[in-house]
Amino acid sequence: MNVIDPTLDTEDPNEPSSKPPPEVSILRLAYLNKPEIPVILIGTIFSAAYGVILPIFGILISRMIKTFYEPADVLKKDSRFWALIFLALGLASLLICPTRSFFFSIAGCKLIQRIRATCFDKVVCMEVGWFDEPNNSSGSIGARLSADAASIRSLVGDALAQIVSSFASALAGVVIAFVASWQMAFIILALIPLIGVNGYIQAKFMKGFSADAKMMYEEASQVANDAVGSIRTVASFCAEEKVMQLYKKKCEGPMKTGIRQGLISGIGYGLSFFFLFSVYATSFYGGAQLVAHGKATFADVFQVFLALTMAAVGISQSSSFAPDSNKAKMAAASIFAIIDRESKIDPSDESGRTLESVKGNIELRHVSFRYPSRPDIQIFRDLSLSIQAGMTVALVGESGSGKSTIISLLQRFYNPESGVITLDGVEIKTLQLKWLRQQMGLVSQEPVLFNDTIRSNIAYGKGGNTTEAEIVAASELANAHKFISSLQQGYDTVVGERGLQLSGGQKQRVAIARAIVKSPKILLLDEATSALDAESEKVVQDALDKVMVDRTTVVVAHRLSTIKNADVIAVVKNGLIVEQGKHDTLINIKDGFYASLVQLHTTASTSQNL
Repeated sequence: MNVIDPTLDTEDPNEPSSKPPPEVSILRLAYLNKPEIPVILIGTIFSAAYGVILPIFGILISRMIKTFYEPADVLKKDSRFWALIFLALGLASLLICPTRSFFFSIAGCKLIQRIRATCFDKVVCMEVGWFDEPNNSSGSIGARLSADAASIRSLVGDALAQIVSSFASALAGVVIAFVASWQMAFIILALIPLIGVNGYIQAKFMKGFSADAKMMYEEASQVANDAVGSIRTVASFCAEEKVMQLYKKKCEGPMKTGIRQGLISGIGYGLSFFFLFSVYATSFYGGAQLVAHGKATFADVFQVFLALTMAAVGISQSSSFAPDSNKAKMAAASIFAIIDRESKIDPSDESGRTLESVKGNIELRHVSFRYPSRPDIQIFRDLSLSIQAGMTVALVGESGSGKSTIISLLQRFYNPESGVITLDGVEIKTLQLKWLRQQMGLVSQEPVLFNDTIRSNIAYGKGGNTTEAEIVAASELANAHKFISSLQQGYDTVVGERGLQLSGGQKQRVAIARAIVKSPKILLLDEATSALDAESEKVVQDALDKVMVDRTTVVVAHRLSTIKNADVIAVVKNGLIVEQGKHDTLINIKDGFYASLVQLHTTASTSQNL
């Protein structure tokens, strides 16, 4: 969990970002949309029909103009005819345009749903070390799943529809123009590429700005996510103003980039119309020369001009999608960077062996380890520790000595750099990861409960396949059934975000029930009582004493009362186990590290760190 510490300075927002992910092929997105191919084909047909409407409109205009030079009776008759034709064309547009948008929206929404599901499936299967990287914070991943996935839709939705329509407009316009007057058609076609070149240059300029803005918005999103998730910390330090200033500072970069992006987009859009009207002017001049030399008629000139320029209008509208298309390409690269990455420790991987029965013998032999996010800090150096089945082993040491890291290694949140960790003599790397973690129950110092009912939170420990009897039995063993039953909604009580509706002791007991509902052979207690008051600690410790019977238990604790009755106490210092034995033995070692910690605890007459 990322928590904003208002007392600390934040990183420089101008710090250079990491290398951007590689671009994603449109064909790959199309492959993901493969189930919607029939829908896309129907949308393509309607988009092509919509694209043909503008060139047809040009023909009708050129034919209709002659009506104004006819006698009154013919003018009246032809005016009614052309009015009905234009009305029919308008009704066709009213039908075709929403229909093409409807079908492409279906394809786009299905693509978003599929991408989000695939990406989230990848995220939850990533190794824990991946989440330690700043670029993979909760706010950044949330932004990718929400905003980035939605941005990809523009590549399959509006942009694709516009491309098809533009292509149909261009093709129809060229055919109509060459049928009417090939000389006039060549004059206009020679000028139209100017509009396309402008759109290409604009898209290239927008590409870099879209990538920068995306990275900056992810940073701002992370600040907002941390502030909301840790609102009690922010409020307790009266840091609302500081958080607001930090958020505004993070938004300054995207704002400046957005202004530059708007200027470039506006200049490009203006140039598109400048070139468009330049084409108009040159076309009229060329057409006038052709009429003057008898190479074309007035009607032919207007038919070619309107057919091609109407097609050009449709094509020029595509440039307005350049910012969205570039943004979507960057979003696709960001999303697929997650999808393409292979997790180094994948819980969904079903390969590996399982044991018919688990005794609970654990051994760490010559283990060396450094966190991937802090490769310059050596946590363990040739650490060895043996834990016999059914025993309770307490890990003691200074803060930061690596006690909790041992628990992380046992659960294979990380792999050691060297050395071997075994369960019942079998290296845990060869075991099926999901099965291995099912054999272990974890209770941490600050248990995380989901914003759901107490019943669902307890059942979560067994993957949701839990009977009511198992939930109640686990609650009774965790000394939680009594307080749960006293609540108005009982087991259906919603605990709130992160379990804030429950007290610390209540949350801890629910967490214990969640850990034991799957009947784990190994129990991992990471400072499970250190954050509780004396009364809550006694209730929780009584629950733990019940749970620890006939189970291999690894306890990380700071309080003497929690560890003195352990079967074995292992003292961790400088990446090694420096002392090991029962409390009565270790306390009598002269100048021993454990004895000095106990002496410090006794002298202070408080629960100091052990």
